Amino acid sequence: MWLAKQVARRSQRSDWRSYFLIACVGLLAILLAGASLSAMRSAKERGIAEQWQVHTLEVLIETDRLRTASLSKLRGERGFLLTDDERFLEPYFQGVAQGETSLARLVTLTADNPEQLLRIDALERELTSFDTRLQALLALQRSGRKADAIASVKQGEGKTSLDRILSVLDAIELTERRLLAERTLKARRLAVANERYQYVLTAIGVLLLALTVVATIYVRQALDAEADARRALQRSASTDALTGLPNRRSFIDALERSIERAVTDPARPLSLAIFDIDHFKQINDRFGHPAGDGVIREVARRAGQSLRKRDLVGRIGGEEFAVIFPRADLETAAMVCERLRHGIADRPVVHGDAIIPFTVSVGVAAFQPGDDLDHLLARADAALYEAKTGGRNQVRRAA
Repeated sequence: MWLAKQVARRSQRSDWRSYFLIACVGLLAILLAGASLSAMRSAKERGIAEQWQVHTLEVLIETDRLRTASLSKLRGERGFLLTDDERFLEPYFQGVAQGETSLARLVTLTADNPEQLLRIDALERELTSFDTRLQALLALQRSGRKADAIASVKQGEGKTSLDRILSVLDAIELTERRLLAERTLKARRLAVANERYQYVLTAIGVLLLALTVVATIYVRQALDAEADARRALQRSASTDALTGLPNRRSFIDALERSIERAVTDPARPLSLAIFDIDHFKQINDRFGHPAGDGVIREVARRAGQSLRKRDLVGRIGGEEFAVIFPRADLETAAMVCERLRHGIADRPVVHGDAIIPFTVSVGVAAFQPGDDLDHLLARADAALYEAKTGGRNQVRRAA
């Protein structure tokens, strides 16, 4: 008010400098209001982008679980057909339960997107068809018509149905990533526009220099925080939080790439090992879950020490781990697995006042011509089962 009165007094003498000052003050006020509005819009869009990052991650997690559930159902059904052992159906029933839960969660997450709901409807149809086909095969096996069941499998209808499910899941993920990219780009553009606006204010008046610097630092920090959050979300989507190892999704992706390289170069050997902690439930029951978590972390640490630099170990289940052995035949992989087994079994873990001994059982399989991801996993898993039933704390090789 004082400044306006002083300017008004001077304007009575028709001093052009007074009018210039009024114009400058008015322009600065308009620019400040515009800058405030721009900053509010930028913050709002950043908030929306961050919410969509979380939303997209949740959708990707559920689609990944549906993939895993479908593969588990197929693996359980194939294991049962091959062995006629009901115990091999455990992955199938786990996949059924997980698939129902993840599908319901996915419906909730995409309820506000008509485009995605159409894909969800298609996914439900494909899953129903897939489940119906698997149930029919199981019925044939249980009724003693194993030859008919195997003949049906060889027709490849189950694989085709699974491919359609994976294709729909890919489309759902692609749409979510596109929407996230659009919102992130919009937030970035608004943030950059706000930053440039603050630089304009700096050029117009030295008096706003401090404010402009603060706003610029704030925007830069917000952008860095957004980038850090995005990287953290990406890491959390591919890393097991307890051990720091690749999680199941990340490990399976790496195994698929290794199989592709082995198929491209038949002279390049590849082996896979699956191992888990013996009597882990007893460890949890006797010493508590914190002690069990400590054992899992120690197994992960010792596995990293025992393996070769080129090997990749990941946690693919509760107490279950897997190792990719690139450029290693079955003999070499089994030798490394023995070293791993000894490195784990030779030293117990001390948790508080308790001394916890533990061992692992290992199943190892070498990639063979005609193998795909499911076959390689199934053979390594079958070798692990032999190690378990053969007395545990040992390495068994797949046939």
